[in-house]
Amino acid sequence: MKTNDHNKQLFRDMQEEPDKYSDQEIEAMMDDLDQVPDVDEAWQQFARQHIPSVRPMHAWRKVAAVLIGVLTLSGIAIAAVWSLTPGPSPKEREVYSSTAEDSVSKSKHSPLLGRGAGGEASYVFDNVTLDSIAKDIAAYHHLDIDLQNGQASELRFYFVWNQDESLQEVIEKLNMFEQVNLAVEDRKLIVR
Repeated sequence: MKTNDHNKQLFRDMQEEPDKYSDQEIEAMMDDLDQVPDVDEAWQQFARQHIPSVRPMHAWRKVAAVLIGVLTLSGIAIAAVWSLTPGPSPKEREVYSSTAEDSVSKSKHSPLLGRGAGGEASYVFDNVTLDSIAKDIAAYHHLDIDLQNGQASELRFYFVWNQDESLQEVIEKLNMFEQVNLAVEDRKLIVR
């Protein structure tokens, strides 16, 4: 069977120059038109030319490769940010270790050392008793502590202590809590 393009060309030629073709050639061309095309063969030829062959396993491999690449880059980015974050200075480590030992011996919760937005040293007390917070602040400022309030070991707070703030500013912030009354007298931090 001749191709469709070939038949179109023959029709054009036949219309332009009908004397050029014999009756037998015209009959052969008409017989070609009467033949039933092989649809399966035509479909396979079309599929080979126009439909890309993507096997399912190749598609999954591509997705897996992209996922692995994204996870790898994410890990590298997190490691880079983490390695560029400054750690505590030796003085901060010394203060933290002494106050953390005191807190851990009295309470199961210890402050978490961190840095604020401006790079200042800060401790985060999360679910820590008032007496533990007061002891850490008193030790940092080299003060004695006087616990006059029996509930100080029962009250638990979330408090962020910025060490760059003055002792008076820290006490004012803590006194904003309803059941807290702190004061400094005679080199003592008093919890009332």
